[in-house]
Amino acid sequence: MISVIMSVFNGEKYLRESIESILNQTYSDFEFIIINDDSSDKTGDILKKYKEKDFRIKIINNDNNIGLTKSLNKALKIVKGDYIARHDGDDISLKERFEKQMEFLKIHPEIKLLGTFGYSIDNESNILRKEIFAISDQEIKKLFIKKNQFIHGSVMIEKKTLDKTGFYNEEFKTSQDYELWFRILAIAQVANLPLFLVKKRYLPGMMSLEKEKVQLRNTLFLQRKAIKKGDYSKISYLYMIRPYLSLICPRFIKKFLRKHILKSKKIFKKIY
Repeated sequence: MISVIMSVFNGEKYLRESIESILNQTYSDFEFIIINDDSSDKTGDILKKYKEKDFRIKIINNDNNIGLTKSLNKALKIVKGDYIARHDGDDISLKERFEKQMEFLKIHPEIKLLGTFGYSIDNESNILRKEIFAISDQEIKKLFIKKNQFIHGSVMIEKKTLDKTGFYNEEFKTSQDYELWFRILAIAQVANLPLFLVKKRYLPGMMSLEKEKVQLRNTLFLQRKAIKKGDYSKISYLYMIRPYLSLICPRFIKKFLRKHILKSKKIFKKIY
């Protein structure tokens, strides 16, 4: 029923925990396709050992590093499942994730893309914050121009819908999920399960300055495209102010603001 797709590059530190979280799902009818994107650490050895233990795992080793977008498309070309589940090599899917998502999709076959709530975790797997999004199709589509309403590593997508929209756009090295979701929202109903079923890892310095700029440019491009297309009113241009300011804001100012905002939150928690 489910094809789980994952791409990993030099992910040895968190890979075992990530893979175990999939193999230990209470819903077991899935194949697990993992793309090793030309890793130079022990990722390949770890994947080989897991493949020997579990027949559901399929490994594809890239001859060179091609990036996340192309690797995911490579996996999508060979999937056999009715639904595609995303998972990342440093994230954790809680053991009931697939079971809860499949239960919902069985009751609501009109939903073609289903995400979940989640937790943000640090390098020690400590919970940093809760990630909560819009739930209903109408609410998600209303807010989507403002902010991506899905955790990429939480989604489950109907394969037939992906065949209609096309896979990830390989022109996007970042924000590839946001771009694809816009296309899916245009033709299908979507939803989020209000359950915390994934843990998304955020690491210091995980995104370079250049990559962050590219992601912001992509976000602005996709927002402007959706507004020009007529999917959203022109007043939605206001939502582009924040990413634009973030794009032009010097990095040292961002670091200063983040440091003091975090400090203020800690003080607030101690008081209240």
